[in-house]
Amino acid sequence: MTRLFCLKSVAILFSLILFQSTDAKAQCKFHVDLDYHYYFGLAEKVSINRHTDTRSDYKMGGNSLTLAARYDVHPKVSVGAGFGLSRYTQGYVNTLPIYVTLRYKPIEKMKDAYVFTDLGYGIDSEEDDFTPGVLFNLGVGYTKMFAKHFGVNFQLGYNLKQFKYTHSNIPNLEATRHSVIFGLGLTF
Repeated sequence: MTRLFCLKSVAILFSLILFQSTDAKAQCKFHVDLDYHYYFGLAEKVSINRHTDTRSDYKMGGNSLTLAARYDVHPKVSVGAGFGLSRYTQGYVNTLPIYVTLRYKPIEKMKDAYVFTDLGYGIDSEEDDFTPGVLFNLGVGYTKMFAKHFGVNFQLGYNLKQFKYTHSNIPNLEATRHSVIFGLGLTF
C-alpha cells in the first residue's frame, strides 16, 4: 500500500508540474491592440494639378489612434479587424478608417517579430468632418509580452492613404499620400 501511495503521489506531482509548465507557456489566442501611429509624410499627389508634392515642399505628417481585435489562427498567423481616428496635417484631413489586419511571424527564432498589413476604407461623414478613402499599411513589428494579457508593440512601416474631399470650393478633389509609419502601442 505504501508503494501504491508513493506511485500515486509521484504521478500527481508529475501531472501538476506538467500542467503548470504548459499553462505558463500558453499564450492567449485572442488579442486587442491599442496603437498610436505617427505618419511621416513623404509625398502627396493631388488630382487637380497632377503634381506630386514632396516633404521638401511642405512638412506632411499625421497621427492616428487605432483599436483592433485579432485572433491567432495559427502560431505564425494572426488575423483581425479594427477601426481608428486619423489626422493628416498639411491638408488637415480627418479619417475614420475601418480595416482588416494580417500578421505573420516568418522567423522561428524571433517569435515576437512579425510582418503586417492593414487594408481598409475611411468612412465618409460630412457632419463629423471625416474624409473617405482607401487605407493600406505594410510593415514590420515587434511585440514584447510582459504577461499573458499585457504587452508593448512597436511598428515601422509604409502607409498609403487616398482622400476624396472638397477644398476651396473644388469638388471631388482626390489625393494620395505616402508616409512612413512609426508606431507604439499596447497589446492585451
